[in-house]
Amino acid sequence: MEEERQVTGAGAILPKRFYQSASVVESDGAFALSLDGKLAKTRLRAPLAAQVRSLADAIADEWSAQGAEINFAAMPMTRYQMTVIDRADLDAPAWRGVVLSFLKTDLLCYRASSPADLARRQAVEWDPLLAWAASEGVALKSAPGAAFIEQPRHALDAGEALLARASDASLLAIKEAAEIAGSAVIAFALWRGAFEAEPLFDASRVDETYQAETWGSDSEAETRARRLKRDFLAAARYLSLIAAAG
Repeated sequence: MEEERQVTGAGAILPKRFYQSASVVESDGAFALSLDGKLAKTRLRAPLAAQVRSLADAIADEWSAQGAEINFAAMPMTRYQMTVIDRADLDAPAWRGVVLSFLKTDLLCYRASSPADLARRQAVEWDPLLAWAASEGVALKSAPGAAFIEQPRHALDAGEALLARASDASLLAIKEAAEIAGSAVIAFALWRGAFEAEPLFDASRVDETYQAETWGSDSEAETRARRLKRDFLAAARYLSLIAAAG
């Protein structure tokens, strides 16, 4: 699609809205985004379409909600689907590699030895997640301190086997969730629907929440936390929308 671009007062360049209506149409066995009756395209000129109607509807809703300019930062379902369509064939192995790297150094495995309140809070929040992962064959070791923990080969192999069952679309969202949380286990649990999304995000922030409660927070940290939560919940929503595709 040809987009007329302009520079905003803040210096960002956003395309002007060039269409009146956004809708979903069936095309080549998929559900495609239509803008004023014309099929929308990805950045690499492929049709912007989904196999699941609910995802296509969510994408159309994002386009309908735009104002005079198109703000892709406010269109996470569109961004996810465009990335999968344009990049999955080349980048899916790298996405898988990122998740596995987090599995080797998973946040949930590195525990505080003190203060005791933080150690207890970590145990309450993280032990059930590690127990769930172990039930999936991903039995990781945890220990106090920051020294590197060599995880069992069988646990890493089980994590890799689990990821092999993920579609490319799921893999992208799992990767995003792992990067936000610092934990492949949290990302796996989100993907598998083992726990609700918001408690999973909160579990990834145990240390930061404790520090803020103890020493106080600042506006920059709070802004970052809100952004991370927004992005984590976007990954959760994308996973839920594509789940119907199997």
